[in-house]
Amino acid sequence: MAACVFAACLWLIRTPAGAQPRATVAFVVVATNNSPVKATFRLYNDSRRAIFLSWMVVEAKTQAGWKVLEKVEPGDPRGVGAGKSIDLLVSVPAQAERWRVKMIYGTENRGLALFLTRAELGIKNRSLSGLGSVGVFTGQDSVVAEVSH
Repeated sequence: MAACVFAACLWLIRTPAGAQPRATVAFVVVATNNSPVKATFRLYNDSRRAIFLSWMVVEAKTQAGWKVLEKVEPGDPRGVGAGKSIDLLVSVPAQAERWRVKMIYGTENRGLALFLTRAELGIKNRSLSGLGSVGVFTGQDSVVAEVSH
């Protein structure tokens, strides 16, 4: 009986097909910022759930591999709704011939997973007030765009 309940819980909190994170990032060739030290990238969210941008990482190609030059926590707005996009500015590495930007993001929880997280917060805080407005983003996925000078 316990195995059936456990299996049912796993089935309920699974990520439905089509809700998988499907984000892409692209270099914006004709950007409005016109800055030689900043580049614009567009992050597209093609999934049915919102995503939350955690980090933007700029890396340069070296003989030893990819070297992290900058890791930036982006400013608001950091959430990208389902089917939406956002333009982001990153610093252009001056000396790198090949470089890339990596966008690290989490995916919005819904259903039972969101309910269980809210319940956990309510138990920890010993309060149920405000839990209806709690949104939860989990996971750590990333997308990469590479640029050559």
